[in-house]
Parts: sequence; structure tokens; C-alpha cells
Amino acid sequence: MSLFARLLQAVGSWRRRRGSLRTVRNAGIAMEQLDHRQMLSVTFTGNVPIDFPATQSPGVVILPDNANVQHPVIGNAALKSLVKVSGFDINGLRVSYSPDNNGTLSIGIDQPPSLNHPGAVIAGDADNNGNSGSVNPAVTALGLGVQDPATFGGTEYMGVYLDFLGTGTAQIVAGFPQTPPPGVDAKVFQVATANQAGPNVAPTFGTPLPQFQGNIYTQNDPAHPNMELSIVNFNTLYQTITGESIAPTAVFNVGAFAGSSVDGPISEAFFPEQPVLLSAATPPVTPPVVCPPISPPILINPHEHRIIDNAHRDLVRVYIQGTSGFDPATIDPSTVDFAGAKPIATLPHRFPRSPFLGQTFVFNAKDIQADPGLQTLTFTAKTFDGQDVVSSNQVVNIPYASQRAGNRLGFLMNRNSKIDTQYTALRKLAVTNPSAILDPTAVPASSSSVSLDVASPSLARNVNVDYTPQVTAQGTVTPVAAPREVVTLPTAKNASKLTGRLHRTLEDYLAQSTAPTGAAAVPLAVGGAV
Repeated sequence: MSLFARLLQAVGSWRRRRGSLRTVRNAGIAMEQLDHRQMLSVTFTGNVPIDFPATQSPGVVILPDNANVQHPVIGNAALKSLVKVSGFDINGLRVSYSPDNNGTLSIGIDQPPSLNHPGAVIAGDADNNGNSGSVNPAVTALGLGVQDPATFGGTEYMGVYLDFLGTGTAQIVAGFPQTPPPGVDAKVFQVATANQAGPNVAPTFGTPLPQFQGNIYTQNDPAHPNMELSIVNFNTLYQTITGESIAPTAVFNVGAFAGSSVDGPISEAFFPEQPVLLSAATPPVTPPVVCPPISPPILINPHEHRIIDNAHRDLVRVYIQGTSGFDPATIDPSTVDFAGAKPIATLPHRFPRSPFLGQTFVFNAKDIQADPGLQTLTFTAKTFDGQDVVSSNQVVNIPYASQRAGNRLGFLMNRNSKIDTQYTALRKLAVTNPSAILDPTAVPASSSSVSLDVASPSLARNVNVDYTPQVTAQGTVTPVAAPREVVTLPTAKNASKLTGRLHRTLEDYLAQSTAPTGAAAVPLAVGGAV
């Protein structure tokens, strides 16, 4: 097979068989439109420096390590050489606040480098072996009783506390408590009231507050080592504790704590509270991208040479031209405004030599707010999906135009003796396409008609109507002659022309007829006078 034949065969195979369905490659893709403000919330990945970037200011408050922080002390040299860094050590906090949904406070607990594996030590990994649910056999061999229950089991705990009142002691705690709640086998993330004996003592969990419990992120993974958590309905929580509504100037204190009573000669961690200014923790609201208004070409009364007369109830037509990127049918008629006037009708319009369908809006000229003379009038509207439509064009407003210059402007405004021609067309539109009428009150009722009961159009054309008023200016009634029956008798002059056969048939019939009693029969000639 030649190269050309193979190419021809390949092209032919591309054709879709008749009756077969075309495969849509992206049929399973669903797009969700997100509000820009949803992007303000922190996305937890277990990497505090990344999820709470220091470059985001305002938006992230960093509470740094300092001399008052109590870092875990490893009390055995051999154990220290193996562990190096406790999984309960804390060397910083990062705080962010989102005002959406009644406020969300997000907190990341930063920890020091592991020194045993790349990255930070895993939260809750007591012996820093890269697994927070197991103990290094070398550590176990030391016989120091080091245990590392998985998922903060046993007496392992880690969390943050909040001091809204500035008293030095916490009112709220969030995280994993020292012991499971009553009736619960495993520990779960909690937000609760705080019980704290003093300023530098780890608080314990009191009454659970599930209505403020957000999300928590903790993974037994060196690539995602940090604990991150959130408190929802933070605005309500703040007002409940302080008795005041939250404001950008609000200041509250945040601290942290962690430890275990089964990690051998390793002490606990305590990160004293530090102040957080709410406005500093709040990312700036990124304004939504505002699309410029759609501005399609428009024509105003082109059939009347762009002349309008807002002193009369003329109908003014505004034609919206369609383009490759805009369909005028998407305009919401209820939002249309043309120089203060609302449309009374709308219908599609096909422009000559244009592949795009347009839309016509009809207005009452008396509703248009325009000064006399040449000026620019603006058409505004919104599409059904909320986009603005703004477009303008020039017109000449000539009040009482048909009466000016000896009616020499009448031909420019497409005027004739039938002043109701435009509204007649509007009435027809209301009958043929009722949905095109936006304001039914603007369509005048049809004038009353009188049936002549004449079947033949030719006879109807000969009917003359006398429109002369029957009441004079003095109030007297002009007598109207009663209608009379008119009978026309055929004569030789106006006799109808009959065919020969019909003429002979009628003569034969009349010849056979007898005259009335007492009189001689008198033959009647067809077409003659009596």
C-alpha cells in the first residue's frame, strides 16, 4: 500500500460512524466556583512554616522561641545520644485568623529539627525514631521504661491554650488531653474549658465545648511532622469569655504544652503565652476581580434616523447587536434601563449580513429622560448571571417633531396619517407573541369594530361610513334618517347578462305561467321592466 493510500485510510478512520456517539473526553470534570474569601482559611499539611508562611503579614502572627520556653530535658546521656530531640518539644507557634463563618482561629505548633531524620521531629514521637507509635529497640534496651503509644495514647498530650482576659492563666484549651474523656476509650481532639493551677503549669481539659471544635492535622509521617488545629465560631467564643464583640483591635494570648508520663527521664514542654493582635493575624481580603461591563454596539431608532420625540408616546426601539462573545438574549429584561425608561416589549432581531442574533427593546418615548437636541443616551442592564451591560449612542431629541417646520420632519420619523400604526404593531405582537410584552398596560386595547355581515370583500369596499358628529356644538341632535330597504328591479338597461341556455329556460318557464284570476296572461320578457 502506498503512502498516500495509507494516509487516506487513516483519515477515513477518523470519521465518526453515523449514529454513533461522540466520546467526550472531559465529561467527568466538574468545576466548582469558590468565593475568594474561602481562600483565607489555612490549609493544613503538617508543615507549619509552609502552611503559615512568615511572609504573609498581616495574616500570620509568629510567636517565637524565647528564654521562658521550657524545652524537654533528656535526663540520661545514653538516651540523649539516641533520642537527641523529644517529639514533645515546641519551639514556636503560628497563628492565623479568618473572619468568615463566625471566625476561625488556626494554630500551628512548630517543632525543632529531628537530627535523626530530615525535617522536624514528629509531633508525639517520644524517642524520635521517625515513628510516633513505636520505640527504637536500642532505647528499649536501656531499660529506662520509655514508651511511645500511638496517636497520643496513654498519657501523651499536646495542645494550645488561650487567655482572653490577660490574667496569665488559660480559659480555653484545644488539642489532645492528658487522659481520655470519661466513657471514651481513645483520645479525640477537643476544645474545652481550661483548668490551670498557675502561669507556668500545663492546663488540663475541663468541660468539652464541641461547638468550637474545628479540625486537627497530625500524621505519623516525617514529611508532615507538625500538629495543626483550628477553633471555629471563634467570634462567639471570644464574646462569651470577654463579654465584648470581637474587633480588629482585640488582643488575646496563646501558649502551648506537651508531654508524657511514660517517656522515661524526659521532661515535659511548656510554651508560655504570648499576645496576638487580631488584625495582625487576619489576612487582607483580596477584592474580587471585577469584570468590565459588556458594551455591545447599539442602534437607537435607526428606522427614524435616530430621531426621538419624548413629548409624545411614540415607541422608541433600541437594537442590541450580538457578537461572537456576547448573546443579547442573556440580558435580564427586568434590569434594563434606557435613560430612565423601562422596556415595554422585547424580541429577537436579525441584523442583515450578521451571523449573530440581536435583541430589540421597545420603550415609550415619554418615559425617556432627555433634553432637546443632540445627545448621548445610555442603555444599562445586567445579564442573568449578574454581569453589567453598558452601552451608549447618540440621538436627536425633537419634541413635537411632527409639528415642526411644516411637518417636514415627519418623513424622517416614518410618520403617516395613521398615528396609531406603531401601537397597532404592538397589539399584533401581544397576540402573536405574548411573552415579548414586558408591560401589558402599555399595550392599548383594540378599538371597537362593527360587523357589516358582508361576505364579499368587493361589496365591503363600496361601504361608505359617515364620521360626521351627530351632536352639534349647541347640543342639538342631528336627526339620522332611518335605514331604508332598497330593491333593484332589473330593466333592459341594467339587466344581467345571462347565458343563452339559461335565458331560454327562463322564457319557457314564464310562458307557461298563468296570469292571476280575472286577467289575461301577459308574457314577461326576461330582463324587461314590469
